[in-house]
Amino acid sequence: MSYLAIARKYRPSTFAEIIGQDHVTRTLTNAIRRGRIHHAYLFCGARGVGKTTAARALARALNCVQGPTITPCGDCPACLEILRGSSPDLIEIDGASNNSVDDVRELREGLHYAPTRGGKRIILIDEVHMLSKAAFNALLKSLEEPPPHVIFLFATTEPHKVLDTILSRVMRFDFKRIPPTDVTDHLATIAASEGYELPAAALRPIARASEGSMRDAQSLLDKVLAFAGDEPITEALVHEALGLLDPGLVVDFVGALARGEAARALEIVERVDTFGYEIPQFTSAVLALLRDATLLTLSEEAGRWADIAPEESTHLVERLGAAPVEQLGRLFQTMLEVHDQVAKAGRPRIVLDMAVVRLADTSALVPLPDLTERLEQLEQRLRTGGVPRSPTPPAAARPVPRPPLPTPATRPEPPRSAAPPKPVERDVAPTRPPSTPALPESAPVPRPPAPPASPPARAAATSTAPSAAPVVAPPAPQPSGPTEPAAPAPASPPADAVPGWSDVLQAIRSSGRPSWKLLIGSHVTPLPNGLRLVVDPAMNLNDQRDARSAVKEPDFVAMVERVLGRPTVVELGNVVALHSDPAVVEAERLRAQAKEDPAIARVVSVLQGTIVRVTPRGGP
Repeated sequence: MSYLAIARKYRPSTFAEIIGQDHVTRTLTNAIRRGRIHHAYLFCGARGVGKTTAARALARALNCVQGPTITPCGDCPACLEILRGSSPDLIEIDGASNNSVDDVRELREGLHYAPTRGGKRIILIDEVHMLSKAAFNALLKSLEEPPPHVIFLFATTEPHKVLDTILSRVMRFDFKRIPPTDVTDHLATIAASEGYELPAAALRPIARASEGSMRDAQSLLDKVLAFAGDEPITEALVHEALGLLDPGLVVDFVGALARGEAARALEIVERVDTFGYEIPQFTSAVLALLRDATLLTLSEEAGRWADIAPEESTHLVERLGAAPVEQLGRLFQTMLEVHDQVAKAGRPRIVLDMAVVRLADTSALVPLPDLTERLEQLEQRLRTGGVPRSPTPPAAARPVPRPPLPTPATRPEPPRSAAPPKPVERDVAPTRPPSTPALPESAPVPRPPAPPASPPARAAATSTAPSAAPVVAPPAPQPSGPTEPAAPAPASPPADAVPGWSDVLQAIRSSGRPSWKLLIGSHVTPLPNGLRLVVDPAMNLNDQRDARSAVKEPDFVAMVERVLGRPTVVELGNVVALHSDPAVVEAERLRAQAKEDPAIARVVSVLQGTIVRVTPRGGP
C-alpha cells in the first residue's frame, strides 16, 4: 500500500476530532440534535483550520444511516463513500475552476434529483469567492429557496470577496487560527501514533511555523520525520530540517543590542546572512523575541502571555542582561521600522547594519527618570532666579533686597538734598496703558515709609522694564515739605474732563458690539469740533486693528453724535503719543511712514499682510 501523508491520514471525520474550533462544532451539533439545520452555510477562515473538514463531517452526520446524528457510525455506505470522496450525494465543486454561469446552470439542473443514499443532497463549493459576479447572481434564487433535500456548504479564505446578496442568505461561521498549545498537543499525539517520541521543545518551532494552520503543522511534522531518519529528534534538528533561525542567534543579537555591543550584533547579522536566512525573517524573529522579553520583564502576570516555555523564561531574561522595559520597548519600536524597511529594500543587509549601529549606541541616551529630575531642577532654578531653592531663613537673618540698578540711559544724578532713600523691597510689574494704570500689589509685610526721592531717582526705578512696556513703580508716600514736581506720566484724562465721554462709554457698554467695547480703555482727548481716540496699546494687534476699524464706522460716529447731542468729528490718534521711550516713538514713526509709501502699500495689499516692524537701512 502506498504511503499516506499525515495530513490526510489523520484528517478528522467527526466534530469531536476537530481541533480548536469549538464555537463551530458546538453550534452544528446542537443544530443537529434539535433539528434546526440551515439550508446554506458559509465556512470562512485561514488555510488549514478545518473548513472543508467540518463540511464533510456535517455531510456524514446528515447522511449516515443512523442520522441525522452527531456521531456517525463510519461503517455504512454513506459514511464510507463520503470519507473516500466518492459519494453521489456530496457534490464537491472547486470554485476556482468552475466559476462561470454555465457551471452554475449545470449545477442547478441537478438540484431536483433526490439523494441516492441518506436524506440530503449536499453541494460543497470550495473557494467560493472565485465565482464570477454573474455566477453568483445565477445562484441567488436557488440559494434562497432550494429544494427541501438540498443543503449548500460554501468554504472560502476571502469572505470579503463574496457578494453581500450571498452573505445575507447563508449562516456564516468564522474559523479561527488554532492556538500553538493545541497544535503542539495534537502533533505529539500524531508522533506517538507514528512511533516517534518528540520533546515539547522540538514541537514548539513546528507550531510557530504553522501560524495556526493544523494542515501546515502536520505537513511540517511529516518533513521533520523524513529528515530525521533514525536520529533522535531535537530542537536543533527541527530548526535545521525546516530551515528556521536558531533562536540562540536571535537571543544573542537582542542581548548585544541591549548591552550596546555593536560589533557582536554585526557579527550575528553576518552569520545570519551567510547561512542564507532572509533578513526580513530574521527581523521578524527579533520582534517576536523582544515582545516576549518585554512581557517577561514587565511582570509575572504579563509573562504568562509570552510565547515561550516557562522553563526558558528565566534563562532568556538572564541572557538579555536584565534590560529594562523602556529599553526593550525602544528596541522594539526601532526594529519594527527596520522590519518594514528591509522588506522593501533592494539590499536589506545594509539597512539592518546601520540600524544595529544606531541601536547599539546608547551612550547619549538618558533614562526617563533622570531626565524628569533634570527638568524639575531646571524649572526650580527658573522660579528662583537661577539660585537653587533653600530653606527660608528667619526674618532677622533675611537679607534686605537691593534696589534695581538704573540703566545708563536713565542713570540718576546725585541728589541735591536730603539723604539717599532707604532701599525698600517692592514688587515691580508691567502696567497697563496710561488710560488704566495698574495698582501696586500689596506688600506681604508692613514696610516703613521711604523718604522722598528726587525725580531722576523715581525715573530710574521705572526703567527696569523693557521700553516697549513702560513700568510705573508704586508711588512712595509724600512727606511734608517742598519737593520737586515729578514729570507727569501720559494718561487718559478722566471721563469728566471730556464732556459727555462718560455717557459715550455707557452707550458703548450697552451696544453689545465687541469691536466697540474694545474702545473702552482708549485714550481720549477733546478737540474743538470733536474727539480724538487712541486705542489701548496693550491689546494684541488683531484687537487694535478691530478697535481702529470701529472708530471709522459711520454707526459709531452717529452714536457719539446722538449721545453728545451735537455734530462731532471722531479722529483716530497715533499710539506714539502715549509713549515716552524715544525708540518706541521712532519705531512707530517709521511704521506710519511705511504705511504712507505707495510702493509698500501696494505690496501689503497684494500679500494681504500687515506692517509689524520697520528696520531702518543699516539697522539691526
